[in-house]
Amino acid sequence: MAYRPSKRAKHGFEWIHTNITPMMNLMVVLIPLLLTSAEFVKLGVIQLNLPPAAVGPEGEKLNELPIEDIKRLDLTVTITNKGFFISSSMAVLSGEREGEPTIPLIMAQNDSMVHDYGSLSEKLYEIRKKAENRFPDYDRIIILAEPDIVYQTIVNTMDAARSIKINGKRQSLFPNVLLSAEVR
Repeated sequence: MAYRPSKRAKHGFEWIHTNITPMMNLMVVLIPLLLTSAEFVKLGVIQLNLPPAAVGPEGEKLNELPIEDIKRLDLTVTITNKGFFISSSMAVLSGEREGEPTIPLIMAQNDSMVHDYGSLSEKLYEIRKKAENRFPDYDRIIILAEPDIVYQTIVNTMDAARSIKINGKRQSLFPNVLLSAEVR
């Protein structure tokens, strides 16, 4: 049985054109996506202020001192089952005894222990007066709560940290409230 010769053999090779449009569309989408997501990826860097070196790499003296970071207040209220602990980057306000909270729990009318939001607002008012215009973050507070703290306690603490009522007028304390993750 004889087969007839191929049509390709007579006319040469036939080029097949591949459609690269879908691949180019994918690249048009992926390249900007990757470029914009690169902005959100940050490396964790520990800032160190090392003392100046006496002699540089080429043997020349370095007279420049390192630039110190701006000191921040970083005021933090930690809510525990014992009460409120108030701390900042400068110091920790201690209670009456070592290891005691800054503002301990108080006895409620039904003989249960509750957090003292009034004392918290008053203490934060004192801190606000001292820190105002001395720190760039004088209007910001960080609230940290233990895992077993009731959500309503966190909300009440946020309200107590935002404002205080003095002589019938509401005064702003720390309007920028940040919630911190649990630290173990």
